[in-house]
Amino acid sequence: MFKSIIFISLLLLTELAKSQTIDGFYTTLELNGLKIDSSGNINFYGIDSFKTEKWFYEVSVTIRANQITIEKNPVFFKDSIKHHSASDGGFITYKGILTKLGDTYIAKTKMSDYDYIGFSFFEAPGATDDFDTVFVNKPVVKESPKEIERIRLEKYDRIKKDGGYVYFPKGLLRQDLIIRPDKNGIWINNVFYQRAKLKNK
Repeated sequence: MFKSIIFISLLLLTELAKSQTIDGFYTTLELNGLKIDSSGNINFYGIDSFKTEKWFYEVSVTIRANQITIEKNPVFFKDSIKHHSASDGGFITYKGILTKLGDTYIAKTKMSDYDYIGFSFFEAPGATDDFDTVFVNKPVVKESPKEIERIRLEKYDRIKKDGGYVYFPKGLLRQDLIIRPDKNGIWINNVFYQRAKLKNK
């Protein structure tokens, strides 16, 4: 009798664990390039035309076993119709591993693919350039090449590609995420992602 109770309890726990899986496909819209400074000022891509054109990243999250893939594609809405952008904001893909921690999951992801984003590796950004306003070819402070590169690396991350470097704003190459399951989807760093039909890949 006691063994039967233990067996039934283990069976129920197994079924409960299965029902709590977060494997699936999730989507949300995220403001493209959202920034909030210490004074509470808000800025994002297309803010000046937001009344007529609303720009977002359409974010797709695929979770299988302990693997996570996050794809960000720029879209905009005009007259309530969704349009796909050719490049605005860039296309970014992150991949990583999930680790269960109590009722939540921790995901450590890094950029695995990108397009239309980052500084050209033919011309590095100036050490004093602002990412949002000046991209290349601006004179930099009169410092040695090593000092200029040191200053660049304080502001930007870089990856090597085709014999040169591509520069990105700090924090864009790697992202640590906290994921919490929900009845209708998941929360990732306090943003809700709706469960949707799993993509065929």
